[in-house]
Amino acid sequence: MKILLVEDDPQLGATLERAFHHDGSVCEWVKSAEDAELALEVSFFDLIVLDWMLPDQQGIDFLKEARKKGVTIPVLMLTARTATSEKIEGLDGGADDYLTKPFDLDELFARLRSLGRRREVKASSELVIGNLRLCPDRHEVRLRDEEIQLSKTEFLILQKLMESSGRYISKSQLEEYAYSWDNCVTPNAIEAQISRLRKRLGTGVITTLRGVGYKVEKI
Repeated sequence: MKILLVEDDPQLGATLERAFHHDGSVCEWVKSAEDAELALEVSFFDLIVLDWMLPDQQGIDFLKEARKKGVTIPVLMLTARTATSEKIEGLDGGADDYLTKPFDLDELFARLRSLGRRREVKASSELVIGNLRLCPDRHEVRLRDEEIQLSKTEFLILQKLMESSGRYISKSQLEEYAYSWDNCVTPNAIEAQISRLRKRLGTGVITTLRGVGYKVEKI
């Protein structure tokens, strides 16, 4: 599991980073909303642990903006705020779970495991964009009801693009995502995979914004 930790408290951040690594997770620790936004642009994460109070922006405002941009990664918010109204604000703002400080590490890990399971269930459901359908459970892709045969890596890349419908995904994000599932993916393979996907799906399905990334269009 790869976790983005957004926490400006140096002591708590260092403690959580060590705990995540000890638990076998990969943790990238940033201390501001700006750095978190940059991390999301270049890397793929399974979960986000987000502090409410950050030096440059409130975590809840950062989260609301991220959700508007199409970020669907599960988010656990950490805060010292205990009022019910504030918990509701956090959940309505896009958080998937909420944990008040101080907290027990075992409870934190239990909540993260729960969020991870929910993400796996969500990922297994059918994805639909226009006439394009992808079913992870059956490893099946259909375009206008015609089945399209894809390799494992092509399927993974298309799945990631469809999960991120409405926003561009960078080449480095696709590399990292595909490699996490198929370690045969080479650093320069994404462009070739995209080219093969376009041949199978037809032009116009996957668009490129130079210097930004790729996106699946509704057809």
